[in-house]
Amino acid sequence: MLRLLILLISTVIVSVYFFPDGEARYRRILVDGKSMNPTFVNGQTLWIHTLEYENEPPVRGDIVVLGENWESKPFYLKRIIGLPGERISIRRGEMAINGDVYDQFGVGRIRARLVPLKLEEDEYFVLGDNRPISSGGVVEVDKILGKIL
Repeated sequence: MLRLLILLISTVIVSVYFFPDGEARYRRILVDGKSMNPTFVNGQTLWIHTLEYENEPPVRGDIVVLGENWESKPFYLKRIIGLPGERISIRRGEMAINGDVYDQFGVGRIRARLVPLKLEEDEYFVLGDNRPISSGGVVEVDKILGKIL
């Protein structure tokens, strides 16, 4: 009887932790594509913290899952590069944030060109780590579904 009670209490604690308000706190996702090479490779399984940004906003360098919601695919895996209020540009394969060249995290030269744009208060600029083949751009904060652990 004591074992059953301990099992029941353990189950409740785990359920409350992993499914607060009935929503999963952690999810798995399978990497599909090469835009995040060499950081993550095609076919790799990753864990996502879905409630990471409930109280704190994303920060530069976070790797996030993007999408409409968890019920509709596709999902995209990208790195947060630009933050709200910043000016982003890409010229001659180099990215600049507020006029300063930014070359962290990525591999290779960016093929796209981007005239300077200022991110709004609810916008982030995202890009994959495999710069020559990755597409990226501006996303609104409500499209960020979670952070890769």
